[in-house]
This record gives sequence, C-alpha cells and structure tokens, in this order.
Amino acid sequence: MADQFDAQLDKALDNVRDMLPESALLRLEAKLRQMHAERPDLEGREVANLAFDVLEGEKVDARLAMEEARARVDEAASAEARLASMQRIAERSAELDAVEARYPGRATIAEALADAGISWAYLGLSEEDGVLAEEIRRGFGK
Repeated sequence: MADQFDAQLDKALDNVRDMLPESALLRLEAKLRQMHAERPDLEGREVANLAFDVLEGEKVDARLAMEEARARVDEAASAEARLASMQRIAERSAELDAVEARYPGRATIAEALADAGISWAYLGLSEEDGVLAEEIRRGFGK
C-alpha cells in the first residue's frame, strides 16, 4: 500500500513540479506524507484533497495573521507620529502661549494664529499638529 501511495505521490508531484517553487513543492510533499501517515486508509487522491484543504486553511490563517501584524505596525506608526507631533507642539509651546495671551477670547488657537497672521507652518507645525494642539490645550489629547 505504501508503494502505491509513493507512486501516486511521485506522479502528483511531477505534475506540479514546474508550477511550484522548490520550497512549496517540499512543503506539499511533507503535508501529503503527514496526511497519509495520519490516515493510511485513504487513497492518494483523497489524501491530496485533504492536504489541499488544510493548506488552504493555513493560507487563510496566514493572511489573517499578516493583516493583524499590519494593523499592529500601522498602530505603532500612528503612535510614533502622534508622539513626534506632541514633541513639536511642546517645542512651540512658548510661541503658542504668547499668541493666545496676545489674542485672548479666541475660541481656538487657530483663530488666535489667524488674527496674528501666523500659520501653523510658520511655527514648524502641520495642520494635523494644530488639531492635536487644540485637543491637548482643551484637555482632550489623551
């Protein structure tokens, strides 16, 4: 029975040898042998179908893991960007305080800057930095 399986396996692998990289071919062969060892009662075609189902499931699992990893990387990058923005805002805190003191009663820092004829860029800050600065100064930057 093992000889018959080996013959079927060799034939199946020969059929896909040109389509798969060597590493994938070795992985496929290992998976087919593992499945056959676990279920020696199955024919070669049944083992192949099971193996392909398992590999498809592993592919889905790998895709989900990759998406989760990508989300963690994006989160980390966002946190890093926020920290850098907070540092820029802290470095310009004195200038922002002076503008707010010079133009009291304005609803936002942006209004005080506009009245002073100063842009966020002039202070070395981006528009996004400005939004965060407003949040921080109003107590919502947590």
